[in-house]
Amino acid sequence: MSRKIFITGTDTGVGKTYVCASILHSFTQSGLSTLGLKPIASGCKHTNGKLIHDDALALSSASSVKVHYDTTNPFAFEPAIAPHIAAQLSGQTLNLPLLKAKLQPGLSVTTDITIIEGAGGWLLPLNETETLADFVIEQEFEIILVVGMRVGCLNHALLTERAIHHAGGNLIGWIANCIDPDMQHLEDNVDTLKSILTAPHIETIRHLS
Repeated sequence: MSRKIFITGTDTGVGKTYVCASILHSFTQSGLSTLGLKPIASGCKHTNGKLIHDDALALSSASSVKVHYDTTNPFAFEPAIAPHIAAQLSGQTLNLPLLKAKLQPGLSVTTDITIIEGAGGWLLPLNETETLADFVIEQEFEIILVVGMRVGCLNHALLTERAIHHAGGNLIGWIANCIDPDMQHLEDNVDTLKSILTAPHIETIRHLS
């Protein structure tokens, strides 16, 4: 049975792409067919006349099923700012029906595992009334939360988990990603999260220098 898993984070810059690529690689090594999708990306660079994002390329490289770049990353914006603002500046629109239509080719690919990487945090705005979370709930994706281990992560993790549950999301677990090599009492913080989050702890990823 094909599984579609959405990877969200407690904030931007918490290592969602690294986690996505690692999950894809692990399942691929297990002999399963995999595909990584990055629906929305800001901070893209012009490459051969196209806007390309390194995160989308990383997901594509880790996937066993290869698709066109536009299938992996249908919404690509050059400014490294909030996607809904970047869309406005480029004269484009972001909304649920359009996101569904643009991502459908990727979601229609037959795979054992499809990993969909979010942008920013859980409640990333698409416009003034809709968020990326609305799309995740509508599509009934399974959800994994990446907690960037740094000062403030306990509050962010609790708020995000509660928001996911409040929306009716299927949160299947969380991953502690140790992004701050100098974080004090790291293990104490991870243990605290294990005790206060209701979703199961999947993995702790140690800092990679």
